[in-house]
Amino acid sequence: MKLNPKIYKKLTSEPFEKQEVNGKIVEFYYMNDTPYLYQYAARGRFAVWTSDGRDYKVLIEKAYYEALGDFYQLEVNKIWLKFLENVGNISKKVNMWFIVPTLVVYVIAAGISSIFFAQYMLQILLGLIVLVVVSNIFQSRIVNKKVREENQVAQNKIRDFIGVEAFDDLVTAQEKHYQEYFKFDEEEKVTDTSDQEIINDENQIEDTNVKDSDD
Repeated sequence: MKLNPKIYKKLTSEPFEKQEVNGKIVEFYYMNDTPYLYQYAARGRFAVWTSDGRDYKVLIEKAYYEALGDFYQLEVNKIWLKFLENVGNISKKVNMWFIVPTLVVYVIAAGISSIFFAQYMLQILLGLIVLVVVSNIFQSRIVNKKVREENQVAQNKIRDFIGVEAFDDLVTAQEKHYQEYFKFDEEEKVTDTSDQEIINDENQIEDTNVKDSDD
């Protein structure tokens, strides 16, 4: 499954860490050394996984990695890559369940309508568009539900591997990093108010490894 392929292609410098996970290469790059720091960190996303469909590159904020490095160790990444692969398979399977039947119905209905019900063609096409939209909504809900379930399974495996106490300590470290990062960011903005307008970010904090995410 491809993940943020455009970013993957642009990460061409030397990674600060490289792992081989089940025959796949996982490279780590500090977000701080790229133009993506403000784009993602300002929204609370300190780790971004990218892939060309085979290997992976992880864009990660430096202080975040230093605080939560155990979440990115080899054995944990084996669990996480399995999760990503499962998500890709789920997405493909659900797409086949919905997209193919919907397209078949759309083509057949449009063909019959153009021959026998040409005077109602506009209404029928609008109805078919509604059908496609409803199908996409149900498709997204099913995929999101299954992804959340797979995410929980992956988290449980990670918790079992590193231990409940260590896992909870890392979650606490994650929350502390969020607080310190955004406090620092806020103070920095305040000092620059004479020249710049303060921008309030209202996006919810998301995480790639620890919490459920929609990305």
